[in-house]
Amino acid sequence: MQWALARGESITGVTTMRIDAGLDTGDILLARETPISPGETAIELGARLAIMGADLLVETLDGLSAGGIVPRKQDHAQATLAPILRKEDGVIDWHLPASEVYNKVRGFVPWPGAYTRFRGEGLHVWRGAVVAESSSAGPPGSLSVRERRVLVACGGGTSLELLEVQLEGRKRVAVEAFVNGRRIGHNEVLGEMT
Repeated sequence: MQWALARGESITGVTTMRIDAGLDTGDILLARETPISPGETAIELGARLAIMGADLLVETLDGLSAGGIVPRKQDHAQATLAPILRKEDGVIDWHLPASEVYNKVRGFVPWPGAYTRFRGEGLHVWRGAVVAESSSAGPPGSLSVRERRVLVACGGGTSLELLEVQLEGRKRVAVEAFVNGRRIGHNEVLGEMT
């Protein structure tokens, strides 16, 4: 689910399947799909999928006891890899287009989170938004403050607006509070974690 959001996929779902010797390779019993809303986070999507999965499990058990479910083989060519998330997966690469950074931010909550560096400190980006205007002529990661808005230059001339952030060791805040607490200089650059 988190990888689906991080990759910008528009549909996900839940499946009941038989267990066999492989990992998630058994016959499919029932499956349901659902669209992923453009602003939905992994936490919000996970809550919806939990309800869908519980309902599907009851439907599957009822169908199996009534003899109405015919298992079908999976199409392994359609399978996608969803590896276990590692902390380093959350590092933001500002050279990517803003839409890809945005998908990482919403897909990797709460773990591993999407993060970068600001003035030598870790900066967790909790919420952001892709914006139409370009933030600056600076390199990817360049910050631009416009009327209490903080825009970050991303790859391909795109920009991400920061909405909620958290410096390491501090509390999570709206970007307005972040701007009030820090004097952001012209074209300061966010950098990768080392």
